[in-house]
Amino acid sequence: MNVGLAVAIFLSTILIYSFISKLLSYQDFKKTIDKLGFPQFTAWFVMTVEIIAAAMLLIDPLRQAGQAGAVLLFLSFYFAAGVSIYKKLDVTCNCFGKASEEKLGWGTMLRNTPLFLLSAAGLVINETSSILMQDITELISCIGLSIGLLSVYLMLKNRKLILGENSK
Repeated sequence: MNVGLAVAIFLSTILIYSFISKLLSYQDFKKTIDKLGFPQFTAWFVMTVEIIAAAMLLIDPLRQAGQAGAVLLFLSFYFAAGVSIYKKLDVTCNCFGKASEEKLGWGTMLRNTPLFLLSAAGLVINETSSILMQDITELISCIGLSIGLLSVYLMLKNRKLILGENSK
């Protein structure tokens, strides 16, 4: 499997997970949008762009457009974190819904950077390789690795909740 396709599968997995998490905790995501002062349609717009970009990343002729969509999404997440910092808001990120109760701010920018760089690299790499021509074992491994990395990240972020420790 080539690097460009692996990056596309990883980003698609992250965006699909993020979309599903936001959908399942939509009311909380709407509260975040409200606190940031953005119009209500922004919540559905972000979620729609996430799922469309995720799908485009997996469709060979649309992969570059999906990479561009991912770059724009991650730039918009920087913007939202910047608004939160500028306005000194105490607002939950809702990046992954209830799975991660992080505050929107500098930490969001730091966590967003690798994803932004990967999506930008995907634009530069521009290797065309059909997902349908890949070995099924490699595809499943790549998706599993993506989900595994995300799961480890979320477990580390929520270790106090998992271990039953006081969050203070």
